[in-house]
Amino acid sequence: MMLKRYGSQIAAVLFLFITVSIAGSETYQPVLDNLKGLEWKYRDTKGKIHLGKVATLIYPAYTVKAGDRYRLLLEQLCAALKMPTRKDYEIVLRGFTDTSGSPADNQRISLKRAQALKELLIEDPLMALDAGRIAVEGLGEADPVASNQTAAGRKRNRRVEIHVYGDVGKAVRTVATDPTAVAPGTVPMESPGTVEDSSKRPSLSPTTSEATASPGPATVQLSLFDAIRHGLEKNQEIRVVAFTPQQAQEGLADAQSVFDPEFFTEGTFRRDPNLQSSVTRVVMEDDSLVQSGIRKPLGTGGSVSGALAVNYGDLRNAELERTYRYTFAPTFEIRQPLLKNVGGREEKAGIKIANYQVGISKEAFRRKVIDIATRISKSYWQLYLLRDYVVIDRQNFEMAEEVFRRETVRVTQGISQQLDVERARSRAESRRGNLIKSKERLRVGMDQLKLLINWSNVTIDSDVTIATTDEPQTEPVEVNTKEIAEKAFQHRPDLLQAKQRVGIRKVEEDLTEHLKLPTLDVFGRYAVSGYGREFSTAVDNTALNDEDAWAAGLNFEYPIGNRSNAAKARRKKLERRQSEEQVARLRNQIKQEIKEVLTAIEHAKENIKSTQIARESARTVVEGEFTRFDIGQTTNVELLRAQDLLAATSRSFIRAIVDYNIALAELKRVQGELPQGFSIGELEGQTGD
Repeated sequence: MMLKRYGSQIAAVLFLFITVSIAGSETYQPVLDNLKGLEWKYRDTKGKIHLGKVATLIYPAYTVKAGDRYRLLLEQLCAALKMPTRKDYEIVLRGFTDTSGSPADNQRISLKRAQALKELLIEDPLMALDAGRIAVEGLGEADPVASNQTAAGRKRNRRVEIHVYGDVGKAVRTVATDPTAVAPGTVPMESPGTVEDSSKRPSLSPTTSEATASPGPATVQLSLFDAIRHGLEKNQEIRVVAFTPQQAQEGLADAQSVFDPEFFTEGTFRRDPNLQSSVTRVVMEDDSLVQSGIRKPLGTGGSVSGALAVNYGDLRNAELERTYRYTFAPTFEIRQPLLKNVGGREEKAGIKIANYQVGISKEAFRRKVIDIATRISKSYWQLYLLRDYVVIDRQNFEMAEEVFRRETVRVTQGISQQLDVERARSRAESRRGNLIKSKERLRVGMDQLKLLINWSNVTIDSDVTIATTDEPQTEPVEVNTKEIAEKAFQHRPDLLQAKQRVGIRKVEEDLTEHLKLPTLDVFGRYAVSGYGREFSTAVDNTALNDEDAWAAGLNFEYPIGNRSNAAKARRKKLERRQSEEQVARLRNQIKQEIKEVLTAIEHAKENIKSTQIARESARTVVEGEFTRFDIGQTTNVELLRAQDLLAATSRSFIRAIVDYNIALAELKRVQGELPQGFSIGELEGQTGD
């Protein structure tokens, strides 16, 4: 059932090692319809001609590589062009752009698209066209097929057209005898070659990025940039840590408020015996005080205050009455330390520490953002890898099924033995199991990415399929170890946090050394006093005179031995030295991480080269072994072994490419950088008000 249902895809895979095909074996597909229709249209024309356009590939802006969604279309086209009846056909790849850039840049990009497609058609083992049959042209923004004033129109203009040239004589005779060919006189429209129509077919690919005619789970095309953007916007870990900088900022505001002025008011009432007012009995005296004012802490460590004080005093059962019962006294007071805390050392140290805490919290937030972005990047490329593993395992399984099918026919013809049939059957079923495992790993990898990005359109509970749209980078990146280390030492959030902790320890150490000093405070108070029997009289009599109250004094304190403050100072010194050692250790750790990442990049680059050569050699072996198998020189043992070798080298090749891109993402992390296009400022304040 699998072979029958997906015969079109299997046919494309089998052209890797089929050297002689029968025209009647062509599968009905849109690209073949286009080609056959053009052949029928020009069936009476002699000689080599331009048949026309058979397919159009649409490109996202600023990309030059064809998306994976066109793979089946290209495999079918290459399979058709490899047929003996079309062995003299040639194709021209014409690249086009929209008008977004300059004409020169557009021409360059259009040519690069055509050249990249040529390389794919030549180098991919499932296509493997002869380079001499392919020409490329870069036409830039010429010949638009839609308006460049709209996004939809610009999208249609970013394209590569595949045009076919050849002598249709032999091909027309093949088409005429092919029951699946289009009806005589039918000329297909050009649109079936575009992605919209070419995608309307069954597919085993787990990452098909276009909707098919049959119902199924929705597919979301996701670039790496969008994956990181959604992940950073909705990530719960980031939302949690986003509170920390705000809390630290409030802590700083609290520390700075120590110098804010304050309003105070107080009142007391007291009744005491006054033994000096009578000699015959105990006289009680009432005394009350109410004062209100403003006190302002000073940057010198002291404070200044101004207040209005009202005092009432009277004798209750005395033989005489007081002349002055009310005192009204505007009062000015100043206090200033001369040794300990002179200059407001304690308060200013608290503000410095709060400032450092703000910096530490911001770096903690930045560190979390960088870590999440790196994890998303790794998960994205891991999904790309798992998707290609499914493709490789599917192709390997289908090749084994084809060998089994051929052996089943050959045994009835007396060419093979039943042992060969069972060997092919066993290998096909084993590969089917590998394919099932690969699909399960792909599902798990997709769920991991969904969990990381936490996007409402792609939740962990949804059946949505993620189609990665970015192609991994394979171009070598030049790196300078010294520059990378300098950048890391300047931007690594964990190193900056450690340095700010050293700053805190230094402030604390300096403060504890200062607090070993004795307390010696000076204060002075002066009250401009007015006295009267009534309150109004006291207010009226308020003026500078010899009857004003004043006070001045010193306060001295020093603990004997001062052991507590000395121990605190020694402890803070040890903590500072410990934090400096942590910075030194972290610098060495960063150097080691840089070394490991750069080694991984170099190894991945070398692996890409070696595994690519190994894959091409394995493909050649598969073709050679099939030729030997087809003419009866050998059994299917070596052919099946060669197919497994091709699958293994293909896995190693894509693994090397993904490892290279993961290493590049890790290089960003070790330097303390966010991926290009992102900034911390856009992410701060996710917690809201």
